[in-house]
Amino acid sequence: MKEEILEYYRIQSEISDPGKFTKYFGDLPDSISELCEIVQNTFNHIFWIMKKENYGISPKDIVEIGRDPNQELNLRRMEEKLEAYFSIDEKSFTEQRKPIDKIVGNCRDYALLLVSMLRYNGIPARVRSGAARYFFPLSDERYEDHYICEYWNEEDKSWQMADPQIDELQRKALNLTIDTTDLPFDLFLGAGRTWIKFRKGAVKPDNFGIGDWRGDIFALNKLIMELASLNKVEVLAWERWGICGEIENLKTLGYEIFDELAEKITNVNDPEIFFELRNMFDKDSRYKVPNNYKAWFMKFNFE
Repeated sequence: MKEEILEYYRIQSEISDPGKFTKYFGDLPDSISELCEIVQNTFNHIFWIMKKENYGISPKDIVEIGRDPNQELNLRRMEEKLEAYFSIDEKSFTEQRKPIDKIVGNCRDYALLLVSMLRYNGIPARVRSGAARYFFPLSDERYEDHYICEYWNEEDKSWQMADPQIDELQRKALNLTIDTTDLPFDLFLGAGRTWIKFRKGAVKPDNFGIGDWRGDIFALNKLIMELASLNKVEVLAWERWGICGEIENLKTLGYEIFDELAEKITNVNDPEIFFELRNMFDKDSRYKVPNNYKAWFMKFNFE
């Protein structure tokens, strides 16, 4: 059954599939670090280009040349992302691009592209939705909304976490010394562990999240979106459906029903639990994607 799990994550999802751009994946390198550099050569992170001094460009610069950063950011499928990327310039992935020639994305997009590339190479990989501690000093005990890639290390026979977003500029700005191609277990918490940490109450609720999206509202949404990602529905960072539509009534619904889900997600590598989570996502109306579902469009103001 373990092999079935690995095979499941070895195959592209509808969202991770590069489609007609698969031909560009043929000359990819093998190492995780080199693949991360290619991912970084593909995207401009929306938050990191808000300050022009970081990469020499801003969203306004992108708007001025006739592109829509919000449109690029809200593309859900990898084939759509790559359509936008290669319409700017037909250079291969391995040819260095100027920042202005990259498309706008966020952490989820970096993670999804690395997952797509690894699956192309026959390596089991999945997007993980949760919270990272390394965007702030560890003493702050702050857990920021984040997405990373988790892949199967065949040599070590274990799952390994990689953050393809962190380039040299970000590494220096954040004073990072960790290996972001092999994240320490306690520095990125998948949403199951995020929920458990939140529920234990050892960390202030407002220390979980991003912007004004914090505490129980954040932790619940991440839990459901992590369930989706583990079922190869690699969501945009602001998606919401099913029981998440009742976030405002979370306290009346009770936390206990989510405690069990969090525990299961934390133990997804157990074959019995893995198939149970697959079944829950496919059949339970609280968690499954509605037939008429359409992802909400996130819009940033670049004035």
